Amino acid sequence: MKKRFISLFLLTALLLGTIGCDSQSDTNDDTTADTTPSVSDTEPVEVEELDFTEARKAVKDGLDEYENKFEGKEYRVAVSEANHKYVIVEDTSDVVDKAVYDRNMAVEERFGCKIVLAHTSERWSTAEGYIRTSVMSQEDLFDIASHHAVSLGNLVLQDYFMNWYDIPAVDFTKPWWSDSTVDTLTYDNTCLVAVGDFALTALSNAYCVYYNKADAEVYKLPDLYEVVNEGKWTIDYMLELTKDIYEDSNRNDTVDNEDYFGYISDAGTNIVAYLWAFDNQILDVSGDNIELVYKTEKINDIVTKLVDATSSGAIRIDSKYISSNGTKHNYGIELFAKGQALFSNGYITQALTFLRDMEDDYGILPYPKWDEEQDEYLTMSDGNHTALAVPRTVPDENLEFVGVITEALCAESYKTLLPAYYEEALKLKGTRDDESLAMIDNITRSVVYDMGYIHNGASVANILENLVIQGNPNFESYWASMSSKINEYYNGVIAYYQNYN
Repeated sequence: MKKRFISLFLLTALLLGTIGCDSQSDTNDDTTADTTPSVSDTEPVEVEELDFTEARKAVKDGLDEYENKFEGKEYRVAVSEANHKYVIVEDTSDVVDKAVYDRNMAVEERFGCKIVLAHTSERWSTAEGYIRTSVMSQEDLFDIASHHAVSLGNLVLQDYFMNWYDIPAVDFTKPWWSDSTVDTLTYDNTCLVAVGDFALTALSNAYCVYYNKADAEVYKLPDLYEVVNEGKWTIDYMLELTKDIYEDSNRNDTVDNEDYFGYISDAGTNIVAYLWAFDNQILDVSGDNIELVYKTEKINDIVTKLVDATSSGAIRIDSKYISSNGTKHNYGIELFAKGQALFSNGYITQALTFLRDMEDDYGILPYPKWDEEQDEYLTMSDGNHTALAVPRTVPDENLEFVGVITEALCAESYKTLLPAYYEEALKLKGTRDDESLAMIDNITRSVVYDMGYIHNGASVANILENLVIQGNPNFESYWASMSSKINEYYNGVIAYYQNYN
């Protein structure tokens, strides 16, 4: 994929001092931006002697013709509180907050607009209610929903959103839009929920694997970055490393939260993420039809391997082995932060929260591949991440404005906010080495945003999690018990997209 080349080249560049850049950085200076997103076949070229941030700033957004065109016009964002901090903040000394503020100021000054909150609420469900009520009443109250991705999926089927391919000035070939927007969220030139860098939590909530570098030396592990780069970081490789690592630290002959673990995992989406890490999506939109593909030839093997791993202790799940009430979230990463695990899965932003004061040095790795034959390391972002949708209530005469400012905010996030998040916040407060910084960029650009997960009304995404927590390897029986509900739901999703136009 074109944009994934950028990520891989960034990884090399961060280590070697050169950088790769999309070939479109040298184009579109004086040309009119396309009115609909399209996929370019142009191959990327190298741009020498640019550092991480400079290379990103060199990518042109093609929006120069719109400068100063929208004097005084408000760009109104509906958002839930969890994502509010990445949309509008006051100017502060905090690295990320200041980058958000500066991004907004740059866009406002360039285009003469004002970025405002149309709605914010503490709970995503309240924000969902606001979006629903606004569109149902046909009131033009907001221009874009920057909102919980799965919640947006619920609203899509109620016919509340416009097709991104009908929004002028949006260019999905640019590196500030996820590959998945075209590859897995578009069917027949219809995309109703998109992921761009304005939706920062889509990247910060990407799942990864943390490891304790001091303990890795104690257990004489190889250079794990080298293992990753050689394509050998697979689930079997990881389980082989962790299967015999456990210490009954308090010597009470009981597995509890005072012990030491080879691999600790929270329940929930941490387990679900293995589905995409092993390249096993829910819906396939690559052909002429949308197809439900969860039940692959290897899904039984995936379930069996993870159930066996948790049963043997190669992977310890907090709700099954440790947490007293079976529900505490972030329990595994808390133990890892205390130095009680060699490996822990989690998502990237936890480096800024749970791991900021961790005494031991740690590294960041992608989720393992299923086997060495798998082409890429893949991951997912937790379902509460932000995605973007345009309500049907936006008047036709405002669509150009919405497209331009959304594109500009995604571009400016890519150029200034993401480097601040990666290089300053994570490097100084989170990660402890340049290799981890490179891994972070690679991980965030390998996130799969599956249409089948955005539309999770039948809870298909939770099947793997439920079976692993139950210790139940019988996927076929579980699937059969739910297949009627699953098929009915996804038949509705498929029909909606097929009939959208």
